[in-house]
Amino acid sequence: MKKIVIRRLSILFFGLLLLSCTKKDDSPTTPEEGGPDITSFSPTSGPVGTEIFITGKNFGSTVTSNTVKIGNNTATVNSASITELFITVPNGAATGKVSVTVGGKTDTGGTFTVTQDEESTGIVLNKKQLTLFTLDSETLSIISGNDDNASITWGTNDENIAKVDDNGKITGISEGTTIITATVGDNNVAALVHVKPSVFAAGYEMKNGIEVVTIWKNGVATNLTDGTKFGAATSMFVDGLNIYVCGIESNQNDLPSARVWKNGEPIYTLSDASNYGVAHSIYVYDSDIYVAGSETDDDDIANATIWKNGVTYATLADGMGMDGSLGSGIFVNETGIYTAGYEEDPENINGTAKLWKNTTKENLTDGTKHSRAYAVHAIGTNIYTVGYEQLENEINVAKIWKNGEATDLSDGSRTAEANAIFVAGEDVYVAGGYYDDMENPAQAILWKNDTPTNLGMASSAASSVYVYGEDVYVGGYESNEGVAKAIVWKNQIPMNLTLNEGAGESAILSVFVR
Repeated sequence: MKKIVIRRLSILFFGLLLLSCTKKDDSPTTPEEGGPDITSFSPTSGPVGTEIFITGKNFGSTVTSNTVKIGNNTATVNSASITELFITVPNGAATGKVSVTVGGKTDTGGTFTVTQDEESTGIVLNKKQLTLFTLDSETLSIISGNDDNASITWGTNDENIAKVDDNGKITGISEGTTIITATVGDNNVAALVHVKPSVFAAGYEMKNGIEVVTIWKNGVATNLTDGTKFGAATSMFVDGLNIYVCGIESNQNDLPSARVWKNGEPIYTLSDASNYGVAHSIYVYDSDIYVAGSETDDDDIANATIWKNGVTYATLADGMGMDGSLGSGIFVNETGIYTAGYEEDPENINGTAKLWKNTTKENLTDGTKHSRAYAVHAIGTNIYTVGYEQLENEINVAKIWKNGEATDLSDGSRTAEANAIFVAGEDVYVAGGYYDDMENPAQAILWKNDTPTNLGMASSAASSVYVYGEDVYVGGYESNEGVAKAIVWKNQIPMNLTLNEGAGESAILSVFVR
């Protein structure tokens, strides 16, 4: 009896409220249209040499394109972007309003109070600024000025960007810039923290000839299995400080089992040890963990299944009259649980692409031609699904369905499949590729609004796509001297990530950025 398995994409940022100043304070001016606009700055007082962080918009993108003054004294601009300035209070400075001039246009904010050295905090941090990636941590400490070892109170300007614990350990949460403060008695000191987004990926790499469940963070690999049994990470989702991964690993009976890992540790075995289980896609919504895949029944027929928080939520197909079914992709929002997949009919040997909303099934094709749906993305009431439908000449045509209406992504001149989708605003991105045959990829492709772009060289495949801001990330693999190697493309260019150090064959099946 046929079993449905994952198709291997390779030949398998308390005290800061006292420090922060906004434009509403001190009767600041109204910014000129199109000119700089100061939103806030911190700290609001300090001696000569104090470093001040200014936020706003329409700043000059270079240091020399900004003139920053405290009163009539010009400050030193240390770094600049269109939304952030980092300056130093100059010698001879006196208390006055902070102003920024760009291109002849000036905006004036609140007052910075210049104190005498003897009024300064007297406490010094080991770093005045630092850069972190999301989910990375670094610890600040006071290196002088706290000789009595008094208690230190740590605070953050924005917990959504970076958190800090009672010991000064800072953890990046999301991209942005914030200020961390350390307060000792009436004295405080601040450090600027920049948080950059991390690129997460999941898939497998070969170790001693065995596929090992692997995740990468900014190119650094972590193996989730020990390599004694084969496995692969098929999908990942990052929620807050937690990294969730689903995939498969062979069990003691050498049957694949559907599994979920959280922060590198297994938390759920979804399928029964005596059954053949596959976890294909994971999504976290409102702290609940949803997984789509399949599990065989007593008749050895695979049934498309949704698991929620480790237990079966719904069996989407009961095996009746079917030769197997699979939930390939899952997406959850306020309107429902959407699962893409397919069912196979033994009478006409065709698989039929399916979309389930909660447990209600919709056929994406009429069943007369073999088809499969691999991924789904929902934006409000618009549901986008991707996969393929096979022509009579057995050439697969990559497809996208919007609310059930199909559009061809390929022209039928060669086999093509659409494996993943991400919708960002008005733009729809689909990852997939062309194939020489059902097992051997020929060309990784990214479609944007139905227009294809080649990503890799010959013998490459794209399995996942994620859009972050203006950047588009695609995960997959590219053949290197006949061996598949994991790769992430950013805006169609391979990222300089050390994904393959110490590994044989490898592939990325899922990519996530935050």
